[in-house]
Amino acid sequence: MNEAMGEEPRSGDILEENRLLRHELERLVRTAAANEKIWRHMVEIERVLFRTREFDRLASELLKEIRARFDVDGVALIITHPDVVDRFFPQLLNGGGCRSLLNDGGTCILALTGPPTRRELLEKVAEPVLFQDGEALRALLAHVPSLSEGFCPIGSAALVPLTIHDLSYGFLLLACSDPDHYRPGDGTELLAQMGVKIALCMDNCLAYERVKDLSDRDAPTGLLNFFQIHNVLEREFRRARRLGTALSLLAVDLEFVDEGAEHEDMVDPVLRHVGELLRKTFPDGDGFIGRYGSVEFLVVCPYADEKEAHKLAVELHELIRRSPLRHRRTVILIKPRIGTATLTPAMHKPHELLDAAHKALCLLKTSQGFPRPLTEPVGQASPQER
Repeated sequence: MNEAMGEEPRSGDILEENRLLRHELERLVRTAAANEKIWRHMVEIERVLFRTREFDRLASELLKEIRARFDVDGVALIITHPDVVDRFFPQLLNGGGCRSLLNDGGTCILALTGPPTRRELLEKVAEPVLFQDGEALRALLAHVPSLSEGFCPIGSAALVPLTIHDLSYGFLLLACSDPDHYRPGDGTELLAQMGVKIALCMDNCLAYERVKDLSDRDAPTGLLNFFQIHNVLEREFRRARRLGTALSLLAVDLEFVDEGAEHEDMVDPVLRHVGELLRKTFPDGDGFIGRYGSVEFLVVCPYADEKEAHKLAVELHELIRRSPLRHRRTVILIKPRIGTATLTPAMHKPHELLDAAHKALCLLKTSQGFPRPLTEPVGQASPQER
């Protein structure tokens, strides 16, 4: 107004304005320096993140790095992705426990995979949230396993979602006893970037494990080999026990003449033939098929109870029996025996389910004996037609 009236601004006003500008400039410089420090720390953390694909081994080192570089008293990794828990941290679910302390109590890993708690937390925290009140954080994490025992006192905290491609892997909790370390209203862009990078690492680790599962195939059949079908059985066993769902196992043993025309080795052709029949019976998603022995297959059937397993075994038995392998002018008849087993509450290890399936298979062999396999030329009349 003074300027509009032609009056010169007073020197006191100019000094006050300069003081405020200088104060704001100093604040911006401090913020820029702090951000630069955090950025350098994030570069070091990235080196930890992307040098391994085994996330279970990486986690403890990562959390210790974050705790030291961000100058906080405690760091917790809260995992909400069931596949990450099943693959890398199955011990978190043993005996119903959901917590694993990694060192002196300043870092820990928690599993939170069951609805509706997981869903509610994901809906509430889509971006990093800063807390200057430990009670507010505890209220938000009311259904998360307690952080009070062995974890640092929480005066202020940052809760960072670990999300990439709209897929959530969990949260990173940075806690400090100082109530002024994190203040609502402070910038969270760098924390959000760190959350994306950790989620990307978890995604890469999980994808790497899936590729390993699919890479080791049985050469003659293209099915999962002995080791991989064991891995699948262990994974599905843990999942079924955790979720309380059904799980069945089929052990398929074959009996056939291993020589066709001109004494040619027919084992691999028969295995490939039966492998294709198994694929037709169990398309992708309905079961996992692997070659277990020389002429034995295992079929892992998630969500199949005892009645469904028996029905599948009968259908598969008839399909194989009625689908001989035709090779040149020879028909090779294949006799399958299929032992089935279903998960029960008394089973605590995957091998117990496998043993039950093999026991059922052995009982079939004992009761039915070993009839001599048959071959017959194509076009030759059967004994009933003669």
